[in-house]
Amino acid sequence: MGLLASVDCRGVCAGRIVELSADFVFVVCQAGAEAAVREEVLRNHDELRLAFSRPGFVTFKCDVDKKPPDRLVLKSMLARTYGWSVGRAVGEDGDALVRQILDCPVLERCDAVHVWERDRKLPGAGGFEPGASVLAAEVGEKIVDAVKSRFPGKEVGLNRVTKADALVFDVCLVEPGEWWFGFHTASSMALRWPGGCPRMDLEQEVVTRAYYKLKEGLLWSQLPVAAGDLCAEIGSAPGGASQLLLETGCEVIGVDPAEMEPVIASQEKFKHIRRRGHEVKKRDFRGVKWLFADINMVPNYTLDTVSDIVAHESVDVKGMLLTLKLTDWKMVQSVPQWMERLRKLGFKYVRPRQLAFNRQEVCLLAAKDRFVIRSGKKR
Repeated sequence: MGLLASVDCRGVCAGRIVELSADFVFVVCQAGAEAAVREEVLRNHDELRLAFSRPGFVTFKCDVDKKPPDRLVLKSMLARTYGWSVGRAVGEDGDALVRQILDCPVLERCDAVHVWERDRKLPGAGGFEPGASVLAAEVGEKIVDAVKSRFPGKEVGLNRVTKADALVFDVCLVEPGEWWFGFHTASSMALRWPGGCPRMDLEQEVVTRAYYKLKEGLLWSQLPVAAGDLCAEIGSAPGGASQLLLETGCEVIGVDPAEMEPVIASQEKFKHIRRRGHEVKKRDFRGVKWLFADINMVPNYTLDTVSDIVAHESVDVKGMLLTLKLTDWKMVQSVPQWMERLRKLGFKYVRPRQLAFNRQEVCLLAAKDRFVIRSGKKR
């Protein structure tokens, strides 16, 4: 991140206009996805060029001759979170690092502070999961205490889900003695989460980590899945995602030739069809409102399977969350084609994102229209 520089950014925050300056952009991503992120961002933003890269963390320099938007909107499905980069604190003493951050004039204007560590492993590898850490919590408390001392009467939330459009001060612990900091406007659901990752109860006993993936997917997509809804999951075994849906109070049809965990299979609201998705009779999907798929096959197989289901006249699915496996990061370039396939099936609202709890895969949200999402927000 560069120190305060020449490009002005105006953002609306809590009813006031704030004028901030920065000429670098930071992007947080999955460890191992840096090359794909660089390629995606540079392809979509000719005003940016690569500046710095570490696993899970990339920065870009903004061309000062090209005005950035008033509110930074990065065209990237792989970016977990992003914002304007302001500075870097380096040293071995934590208190000294905090003092370096306090010198940033942006801090006084922010409504919230988000502190997190960059990913050093692939999610699920060696028990690692993204999100909150002990070190990030300790550093965050030091920063917030220092802010309150420096600016008496100022209240800032630490690592909370912020309000929409809040101005957030970001601190990424790239290394124990190297903290990069900046800011962003929480203009989307994921940008309201610390480090772009929703907090999960990792102490809860879950069947598989598919539980976390679907939970994040529902939070991000805001699909209004509710108790009593009939859901179908293609590739359900052994039952992590079905566990979450059952906890929500949904009725669940699990489609998978493999066995489900007994704790799931024994649920009264769960029906197991031991077949592959394309082998199931379409009448078995009558009444299904939400369709989910997480199949360990190439994306076109998953898309062929769900297309055959939702295109049938007896099926009226309102929305889907599809997890598509990327056998190669270059497959990211095919995502627009996959999205177009879903639009042709009548799903007008289609959005992609690599979730924090995804591995080398992306999640596609597909809804019949935006009213499906809005109705959930109202409820």
